Amino acid sequence: MRTLSLLLVLAVAGCGNSVTQESGAAACITANACGILAIGVSACTQVVNGINDPAGSAATKFTPAEVNCIANAGHDCAAAKKCLAGGQTPATCSGNARSCDGNTWQSCTPAAGSGGNSGIQTFDCSSVGQTCVTNNGNTDCGYGTCSPGAPSCVNGDGTPNGNLVQTCNAGILQRTDCTRFDSSCNPSGFTGAHCRGNGQACSATGADTSVRCDGSVLVTCADGQEARYDCALQNLGCFAGANGNHFDCAAGTECNPNSYTANCVGLKLTFCNKGKVQSVDCGASGFSSCSPNNGGTCGI
Repeated sequence: MRTLSLLLVLAVAGCGNSVTQESGAAACITANACGILAIGVSACTQVVNGINDPAGSAATKFTPAEVNCIANAGHDCAAAKKCLAGGQTPATCSGNARSCDGNTWQSCTPAAGSGGNSGIQTFDCSSVGQTCVTNNGNTDCGYGTCSPGAPSCVNGDGTPNGNLVQTCNAGILQRTDCTRFDSSCNPSGFTGAHCRGNGQACSATGADTSVRCDGSVLVTCADGQEARYDCALQNLGCFAGANGNHFDCAAGTECNPNSYTANCVGLKLTFCNKGKVQSVDCGASGFSSCSPNNGGTCGI
């Protein structure tokens, strides 16, 4: 079991704009304590490293730099909330409206607010190579407006027959780059275009399509052919039996995040950090309480 010291977190979180296992856990602790998230530390650490991938960043509306900013804020919730608004105190707002300010996506959310008020969270869509788009009352990062239709294969400029799967999500164009998984866009299929692996033939049934680990590379079965994803892109390794799957990207196999129960001994919180059993002394890190509920949290 590893103990996460505050000094180690601050040293690691301040280095570069890549989320590490340590900085991600520290950000999850602060985000849950300050009301930015309400999913518990264990659940948060299962996904936070995915923000290193542009697709994960676009989906969550957090950049790696913002995650590390939250980690460095520690128990200072005012500082943590500033990470959601480009370093400024989030403007007070009401409701749940989303809008575009140029290429900046804006959302009125309690996560960015304080004192019972909501605040405006921002995200620069250009940081993931997209633009901010509003269509039919929906606002998101994307590649333009669209009408409903089957997924198709396009190039980066939107011309056909590329390796990007283009879909229409609530009137906004979204794209998945098959090459990220060593795959190619297959234009045919029951649901339309999809990614098919470039590797040898394989078979998989059910939700777990993992085949094996090749070093840090996770090999999966995508439409009957092997696809590859390097877990190192998320600062993780590939392990057999990780996360309850045959193979998966993880930090280790000491615990299964799907079944691990967080616990508190005094103010010491122990949780599952993407396959690693990890502890943090909430009190020594400036927090006032520890709760094992909902995956574990430190409290202000």
